[in-house]
Amino acid sequence: MSDYVPLFSFADMMGLIITIWGNVFLLVMIFSLYVSKKRDDDSLSARNISIPYTEDILRFFVLIFLYNLFYIFIILTDYSESEKGPQYYLTSVFLYYIVAAMLVILFLYFIKKYIVERFEAKWIGILANAFIIIQVILLVCLIINIFTGFIYYYDESLGYQHSWGYYIWQGYNISVFLLICVSMFKYFKKIDNFLKYIVVIVVASAIIAVILDVSISYSNFNNTFLIIASLLIYLQYENYKAIYAVDLVVEMEDAQRKLMMDQIKPHFLHNSLNSIIYYIDKNPKKAKEALVNFSKYLRTNLDSVNTEDLIPVSEELEHTKVYLALEKLRFEEKLNIEYDIQDENFMVPTLSIQPMVENAVKHGIRKSETGSGTVKISTKETENHHIVQIVDDGTGFNVESLADMDDSHIGVKSVMRRLIIECRGTLEFDSGEGKGTSCIIKIPK
Repeated sequence: MSDYVPLFSFADMMGLIITIWGNVFLLVMIFSLYVSKKRDDDSLSARNISIPYTEDILRFFVLIFLYNLFYIFIILTDYSESEKGPQYYLTSVFLYYIVAAMLVILFLYFIKKYIVERFEAKWIGILANAFIIIQVILLVCLIINIFTGFIYYYDESLGYQHSWGYYIWQGYNISVFLLICVSMFKYFKKIDNFLKYIVVIVVASAIIAVILDVSISYSNFNNTFLIIASLLIYLQYENYKAIYAVDLVVEMEDAQRKLMMDQIKPHFLHNSLNSIIYYIDKNPKKAKEALVNFSKYLRTNLDSVNTEDLIPVSEELEHTKVYLALEKLRFEEKLNIEYDIQDENFMVPTLSIQPMVENAVKHGIRKSETGSGTVKISTKETENHHIVQIVDDGTGFNVESLADMDDSHIGVKSVMRRLIIECRGTLEFDSGEGKGTSCIIKIPK
């Protein structure tokens, strides 16, 4: 009776089974994340947006899937008896290293996006850029490895062997993860819990896998630990997604409450009524028009409190004109208004333009040395955005003070928040003391 010789070694068989099943789960997770992202991209409103890290997690899962796929090819082609088996094997190993390098670059990008940019950590940014340059150099070494054998080589029987460059590569990977650890430690209190969870899981898994790979010859723990990390991240993602949805609802209710409070303007109402009373005897026709505008202004403000849908920009501009008509009633020639409306084919949150125009009048024009000036309102369309710009030639302010906005700036804070939540829009200011202010609202297409 002849001895049975298994097709695969036990270690390779276990690695193959774990990796194949891991890729099945990854496909399910990738599909779920893609559908979620696609739904968000197709939705004009950001009310149903998933947690902010969806796109980056999706990239991570895709790279892990490819990483596992090439590992499967390595095992299968290693045991292949076809003439092209060795060629496929060499190609699979090469691509496996390429994807590994892309994963490290993704981690560095992750740090630059969520640490460097958020907290202006310049020295971490410099180190991250340096590590990216080193990774590029290592990729060049990988490309010429077929001639140099710097990272790995094959013995006479085409057996895969680690070269001394392999340990440099792995040492570099450990250094990258140490940089991530240091970055996390420095800004640990400022980072949200979900980001902490992701980084801890990925870094811990990667470092353990690298240490085991270096310590145990001809072993591969990278794929197994990355699969475990992916599953843990996805489970936490689904949990955090539910929490994020609840927080978003609470934030929306808070924004609506602040919007309601912001629309109670006793000084403006009092001044408008006094102006109307003044013109009743002096100019009854003008007083009648002002009273109609006052009624429209009140009705729109009250309706806006219960309005959650976006409205055509033409409606918001009409409400702005009503407000400015009432202000012109008081200030007459001291307040000049200019319009340059080139684009009206888009939607905006209710009371997103009028409060910014009111801000320009109250804090820009009225606080200038002469108490007079011009407000220009314009709209235009670019390749990716609809732009609304409110420009005044008033007193101006230090833009950096926006970072410390208190409740006195509730109008600006409310507009900023609702633009983000309702349509993923942004609110930007360009100003300086004594040079006027430009307020720019960008609505993505």
